[in-house]
Amino acid sequence: MNRNRRLAWILGWRLASRSRLRTLLVCLAIALPVAVGTGIAAVTATARVSMPEAETAAFGTADGRLTSLSGERTPDAASPARLAEDLKPSLPDNTRLTYDVDVLGLTVRGPQGRQSTVDGRAVDLADPLTDGLYRVDRGAPSAQDGSIVLSSALADAVGITDTGQSVSIGGEQFTVSALVSDRLDLGHRLFALPPGGPEATTALASAKDLGSPRWFVTWPPQTDLPATSAKLKSAGYAYVPSSQAAAISEHGDAMDSTALLVGLGLLAETVLLVTAAFAVVVRSQRRHMGLLAALGAPAQVTAAFLRTHALCVAVIGSLAGIVAGQVVARAAAPVLAEHAGADWGPVDGAWSTSLVLATVAVAVTVLASVLPSRAALREDPITLLKAVPPVHSTRRLRLRTAASGCLLAAAVAGLAAVVIDAGALTAVLGVVVFAAGITATALVLSSLAARKADTPYLPLPAVLRSALRSVLAFPVRAITTVIALGAVAAVSATVLIASASVAHKQRESYLPELPGTSALIMSSRPLTTAERAALRSSTGASEVSTGYQRAAIARDGKQLPVSPRTDFLDCIDDRGLLKYGNNNWQPCYLASKSHIPFPAVGIADTEGAEALAGAMTDEQRQRYESGLAAVAVTPVGLTNEVSLVAMGRKPDGFVLENTATLPLIHPNADRGTEYQQLPAVLVSQAGARKSGLIPVGSPTYLINSDGKPAQRDVLRALPVDAQADSTVAVESGPSVVGAVARLQPVVAGISVLTTMLIVAAMVGLWTSDLKGEYQMLGAVGATAWWRRRLASSMSGLLIVVSCVIGTLWGTAASVAFLTGMDTDIAVPAGWLAATVLAAVITAAVIGGVLVPRRARAQRQA
Repeated sequence: MNRNRRLAWILGWRLASRSRLRTLLVCLAIALPVAVGTGIAAVTATARVSMPEAETAAFGTADGRLTSLSGERTPDAASPARLAEDLKPSLPDNTRLTYDVDVLGLTVRGPQGRQSTVDGRAVDLADPLTDGLYRVDRGAPSAQDGSIVLSSALADAVGITDTGQSVSIGGEQFTVSALVSDRLDLGHRLFALPPGGPEATTALASAKDLGSPRWFVTWPPQTDLPATSAKLKSAGYAYVPSSQAAAISEHGDAMDSTALLVGLGLLAETVLLVTAAFAVVVRSQRRHMGLLAALGAPAQVTAAFLRTHALCVAVIGSLAGIVAGQVVARAAAPVLAEHAGADWGPVDGAWSTSLVLATVAVAVTVLASVLPSRAALREDPITLLKAVPPVHSTRRLRLRTAASGCLLAAAVAGLAAVVIDAGALTAVLGVVVFAAGITATALVLSSLAARKADTPYLPLPAVLRSALRSVLAFPVRAITTVIALGAVAAVSATVLIASASVAHKQRESYLPELPGTSALIMSSRPLTTAERAALRSSTGASEVSTGYQRAAIARDGKQLPVSPRTDFLDCIDDRGLLKYGNNNWQPCYLASKSHIPFPAVGIADTEGAEALAGAMTDEQRQRYESGLAAVAVTPVGLTNEVSLVAMGRKPDGFVLENTATLPLIHPNADRGTEYQQLPAVLVSQAGARKSGLIPVGSPTYLINSDGKPAQRDVLRALPVDAQADSTVAVESGPSVVGAVARLQPVVAGISVLTTMLIVAAMVGLWTSDLKGEYQMLGAVGATAWWRRRLASSMSGLLIVVSCVIGTLWGTAASVAFLTGMDTDIAVPAGWLAATVLAAVITAAVIGGVLVPRRARAQRQA
């Protein structure tokens, strides 16, 4: 037994080392899917926001956050010391606190006059409790009054190139102590002021609004949290533990499902590729198997030496794939993170996934060598010595039954994927769709082609006729190869369609702040007719609206902003989010037609309304001017009647207080997109008086021009006395929509390249196995050119059929999977065509290049 085992190991290793090209190609066919799967798994795991990362990004190193139950702005919001004294009796001894508050609408001016009005925070980033809130790009955050921390994106916008430079806020100068980045969005413009100093307090007073006060908190050991929470509630605060950051880490569930679909597809690809590769290898070793049997070697030795050969190439290929995948992931992840605009941190190797891929590859490789070898060993040794299996086998494949069963499985799996929520099961069903569909189609086409090949004449050129007959000489191997390469095309199509569809969904959901050819001026004072005419002349604008102001109502000495009631507000009202102070409004935001959470109501005259919303008819103009109707500026999510509501505070929480209900005019305008910086609804001065609305905030003007206006040019065109305290906004949002859209060309390029490499390996294996046949053709007079054309045609036939089948079924699987995810389908036809074309060209070139040029009389197996 030991001698037989040793002999099997020796023969297996010699087989692997003797046919070096064939062994290299088999290893490559195993290594490439493992490498791609390892790389995708590592990049996906790196990009995923883990629970610790989410907690750090939202809560720093604190145990949680204390938030105001009222959610109201307080006069002491910029005075943390006074608030801390009020809060101290409700806290255990040795509790550590760090103040935090949102700052809305602060105008930051750079040294060259460039400015940007953005949102930020009053928080001490130098405090240990805030470690990890932001990534520090340069410098070090300072707690000193008169210092400020800018995001790198904001610094670039206002002309700050390094720390130590100064920016101005109102009449105060601040020194930039550090440049930071939001770890989840590197393009986010923000600032952070250390609270408490007189300069910071003055700057905060110039902001549009301050959020309710919050505190990062770390409890002393063995704190009685229930008792402490009760005391805090009586003081008007609630404790939010850092575990609430789970919502951030769950943000990538849909992407995880897509990655799972691709991962399962790569596993299927590995299985089919290895099976096809070893169908070629076992066939090529038939003569050796016959010689061993004729010499009296036990069948166990023959089977064991093939199994040993399979084990060697599987282990080598899997290890090479894991190493290549990890190297590529570590090199590509930082580049992809930069393109995605996020800080992914250190690379997560996803070693468990790599181990699964390698284990599957090794197990399938060994199994793929055992099954065909056992079938071959049942044949007579004399038949094996012929090296070529009989073309007309006595066994008849029940193609009709097998194809029907596979098509039925694909249809059932596709329907199930449509109705089941996206997740692991849906991903499995997506793989079943293309695996079963490809198999069924390959069986049907093989049956049809075999019938045609038996006819005396095929309506094809001589080379193609010969190529088709050569392919069909070994139908099982041809079918297996078509299915394997079809799986490659299906996985590639799935990756391309999934990335394009998610990117398309992001583009559809993206809301620009302003129209691309517009500028918004928030002026320190109303502009006269002559000043607006001069502004239009200086900037080359086609239109400058009359001013409008935001609407509010007066309640208990406060001014409450007014919004149109939308499906978003209905949702948060129904869920009780206002009443109970819950801030988990993301599901309502995603489900709403209008993705602006709290759209504003503006008060404007008729001229301003038409500039913002479009021309009205005489009858509509009369109704608007008399206050009998309102005008829709951004009409998405609004019906023909609108309720104007204000968020009022009552003892048991907030409530949406209805102020007026008006018919809604939709002017004839091409604009159908929500713009976040424009009011959603306008009312006239007469309508405001009837509804009890008062104008608040700066008078605002909209400039429309033929091209994108320059912020500096618009600011300089304002009256001199209004330039210093006016704000000009021309940003229409980021130039690229989201991470998936930014990464889509990279994903497509990697998919095409991977497909080409796998096709090259499989076609090279075919050509290497048929080397003897090509030499025999040369010996009987076939020219090297004709033999290379024959090899290219055979390879081209295999790849064209495989790519067409795989692309169609990959598209079907993607449609089923993405429909289950409630995502619209976007098919990148250009990239799919490029993938197929690249695969066909690769197959033709490799098939022709590897054909031996010299002709020999004897056939070499």
